[in-house]
Amino acid sequence: MKTSSKTFKNQSTKITLSSTAFMLKRCCCEKNGRVYIFFQSIISLLNVMPTIVSVLIPGLILNELVGNKRINVLSVYVGITIIIPLVHQVINSILTKRLATINLALTVKLKKDFNEYVADMDYETLENPEIQTLRTRVRGTFIQPLNTANKVINLISTIVSFLSISAIIATLNPIIIVVVSSVVLANSLITKKLNIIQYLNGKEISRCDRALLPFQGILVQLVYAKEIRLFNLKEYFTNIILKKEQEINEYRLKDVCNQNVANLGYLLMNLLQNIFMYIYLIYQVLFNSLPIGNMTIYMTSIAQFSGLLSSIFNAYTELSKDSLNIQEMIHFFEISQSTQNFGCETPILNADSIIEFKNVFFKYPGAENYAINNLNIKIELKNRICIVGENGSGKTTFVNLLTRLYAPTKGEILLNNRNINEYDLTKYQELFSTVLQDFCLYELPLSDNIILANASNNYLLNNVLKKTGLYSMIKDLPQKHNTTLGKMVDPEGIIPSGGEAQKIAIARALYRDSPIMILDEPTAALDPLSEHEIYMQFHQMIEEKTAILITHRLSAVQLSDLVIVFRNGEAIEYGTHAELYTREGIYTEMFDKQAQFYRNNPTDSSKNLQ
Repeated sequence: MKTSSKTFKNQSTKITLSSTAFMLKRCCCEKNGRVYIFFQSIISLLNVMPTIVSVLIPGLILNELVGNKRINVLSVYVGITIIIPLVHQVINSILTKRLATINLALTVKLKKDFNEYVADMDYETLENPEIQTLRTRVRGTFIQPLNTANKVINLISTIVSFLSISAIIATLNPIIIVVVSSVVLANSLITKKLNIIQYLNGKEISRCDRALLPFQGILVQLVYAKEIRLFNLKEYFTNIILKKEQEINEYRLKDVCNQNVANLGYLLMNLLQNIFMYIYLIYQVLFNSLPIGNMTIYMTSIAQFSGLLSSIFNAYTELSKDSLNIQEMIHFFEISQSTQNFGCETPILNADSIIEFKNVFFKYPGAENYAINNLNIKIELKNRICIVGENGSGKTTFVNLLTRLYAPTKGEILLNNRNINEYDLTKYQELFSTVLQDFCLYELPLSDNIILANASNNYLLNNVLKKTGLYSMIKDLPQKHNTTLGKMVDPEGIIPSGGEAQKIAIARALYRDSPIMILDEPTAALDPLSEHEIYMQFHQMIEEKTAILITHRLSAVQLSDLVIVFRNGEAIEYGTHAELYTREGIYTEMFDKQAQFYRNNPTDSSKNLQ
């Protein structure tokens, strides 16, 4: 899969125009976007008038003062100078407030659209670090199509002003237009080159920011405070953060240096232009009787001409620079999705339902070895299955494939002899209530952490709280199950222990009440007594359900009808606990090593579980 390693250096006119058109189309697809463009166009056209007034009126006033000194004419000129900017400002203020409202509303809507798109992306794709960096960069482009609209509208307004000023200068000498245009063109080429350099530096800064992100705030966040003090980690993490920030600063300093070089180029070109203009206009006044007022008009016109032409070129180079980010965004939205290519069938489970992994291989992006290697197993959903194996044996990857967070690299997964991709993804995933190793708790009330997007049912909630042992945790709290987890949102919130957090995750899965329960290392943070308690409670609560337990701790095997042993991504042994133990294979070795921590005699332990 190609990712953000692709570098977009193309700033051709064709690419710039197509990228700009793409963003304008996105803007026009939204009602608020169309209204915004209409009002912004009015403002931009009104901006032309003050420009013309500022060029003509001061020179006309000066000519009148030097010449006829007519009070009525001077009054008109002064009135225009006062009234035009005032009317322009009033209209501009009214429309600007309306535009700000539209802009904010559209930005909120686009943020929602972007977040929903990312939430629908393949998990396998999204966890790729390059995709994460690209996602961060693209988000700013996606939610700001109005920026492109503003630039295009302002460009059109600037062109109108530019043509008006050009007509004034042409009455003096068209050669001046050529000279000033040459200077502006040279400056625009400098700007275009600078934009490319800054874009590439920006990519490197984004990469460094991603590397720094896990460590930002680590020294001040409460969750890390104990370990930082107990292990004396202050200097360790300070040095890590300092090193990464220094790397970012190096790229930022490069930007500053490049900008300084560009500014020097601008200065030299403008200096040459001004020397030429002053010599030419002074000559016209001294030897060709050019009125002083006209000289003022021409000087102002030339300055305006240069500024407007620079604005036109800068607007284009900005659009050209934006096209780099827009190409990135288009690329992001063209990333192929594997698990999202699914059908619309509704999965139906019954007593004879079977899930089969058929010649399944899976390799993580960029990895050399397969995490799942030619896996062939059949799971009868009427059974309770315990999948065991050492860390890294492929157990969690198996869960991710089963729940369609990943798609097999090769092979297929079947449910009732149909490829699981033929089923509607949402309806298929509703078959599972899953407790993952890396489950999340949210800064929400405890009840919301359990219910989440499911329908609220107080009876079911209280039942789950009692059966998981969480009720005893909250019974003395003032807010009971409405107590917030964490203290960032609510200072009165609680921070659950590791075991309590795991019970909350299990309660969440039980509340979902799906026909298949998956517990991926569900008791990793619990002591043996709590582990035994949870397993017994869990065993009672899933009498009518299929259970798949993933663990490297073998105390759960007593709950299962079938034990499957994973090693190096393969299912190398399967059977009941008694069958596997008597074979004296990998499972026996694993069991005996762990049993010695619970019994002095491993044989006694095996007999106890048999």
